[in-house]
Parts: sequence; structure tokens; C-alpha cells
Amino acid sequence: MSVVIPVLLYICLVGAFVLVPRAGPWKARRRCKETASGLLETYGFTADPQAGPELVPWSAPPFHYGRRVQVLDAVRGAFAGLTAEVFGYTCRENGTAHWYGVAVVHLPRQLPPLEVHHDQVFASTAVYYVPAYPQRPTEMEEFDAAYRTSTPDDALADRLIGPVFARVLLTAAEPFDWRVEGDLLVVTRRDGFTSSAALVSCCLAAVHALSPVLDLDPDVFDAPRSSTSGLGA
Repeated sequence: MSVVIPVLLYICLVGAFVLVPRAGPWKARRRCKETASGLLETYGFTADPQAGPELVPWSAPPFHYGRRVQVLDAVRGAFAGLTAEVFGYTCRENGTAHWYGVAVVHLPRQLPPLEVHHDQVFASTAVYYVPAYPQRPTEMEEFDAAYRTSTPDDALADRLIGPVFARVLLTAAEPFDWRVEGDLLVVTRRDGFTSSAALVSCCLAAVHALSPVLDLDPDVFDAPRSSTSGLGA
């Protein structure tokens, strides 16, 4: 017995050392898969099994680091009438798999660059991100304490970024990151979105926040956020 107990403790210690670092990626993988299933079952999206890394041609965060890139569980649909692709994105950095939930929404016009980041951008603490554009406070303390909004375009900042912009984004079901690249809105969340409903809420909040510079009717966002029906339409 004096030998068995130390052996069991050693096995438990080794098991914890091996399994604990994998628990996060496993959970994130499951989140991405369940989010895709929810979009298919509830929001009228369609599966795109042929989709691959060509969906992420950008060099901006979080797509600029890591190896063995994979795009999984890709689906296609729409948010507030704007076509979109949603997928799980994974790469390996420092021997660990890192996961992101991603939605790419096609905007009706090109816009200047705009980034909104929440907390740490990367799952790997060894990877740092230096924002490329000057910070633009919204003057809402609650939002500015949690998010960093940046753009190089003064006209866009003057017209868009302010307390109304912040309040709209705070209606999202959970924190998320997003940016505008030309006519694309790229929405991401480290370790995946908690559900398809949460992803829809985040995408609609981002599109709603941009609506003043896209000539979209803000009223179209009221009903979708108050009901589960038609959120993806």
C-alpha cells in the first residue's frame, strides 16, 4: 500500500499535466461545432463543407500567428439581410491549439479601417498585438474600460464613434472583437461563441453600430434582438 499510493498520485499528476492544457481547446472546439449546428437548425444557415483556409486571407489578428491553420464547421447565411460566413478557426502556437469563432459579414459598401478589441486578443500570452490605429474613446466609461476602439479615419470617428455607438455594442450577449476591412465586417471571439444566439446577437450589434455609415435603417434591428425568430434573416 505504501508503494501504491505514491504511484496513483504520480499517475494523477501526469494525467492532470496532460489533460488540463487540452481542456480549453476541447471546450472551444465544442462551442464552435454547437454554434454552427444552432445556426443550421434555428437561423436558416446552410453548411459549406468545402470551405477552407481561403476564407481567412487577412494578416490582421487573430489570423497572423500560429501554424496548422484549419477552418471547420463553416456555414453560410445572413445577418440583417447581409450575407455572411461563420466558421471555427484554429491554429497552433507554442504547441497548443488556439480556437476562435469567426463571422464574416459582407457590407453594402467599403468603409475605412475600424477595430474594436475586448481584453486580450490572443489565447497565447506569448503573442502580443500593438494596435495599428489611434484609439478613439466613445466617452462612455463602461465601454471604454472594456474595449479599445481605433481607426485612422478622422471623419469616420467623428460621425460614428460616441456614446450611441457604445450603447449599441453593449447590447450584445457577450464580449467580442470585430473590425472592418473594406466591405467586410470580421467578428471574432476567442475560444468561440457560447451559442448560436450569442453569435447572432454580437453580429447584429456590430452591424447596428455601423448602420449610420451604411445607410441601413436602425429600426430593422429592434425586432430581431427581441425575438429568436428571424434573427438570421
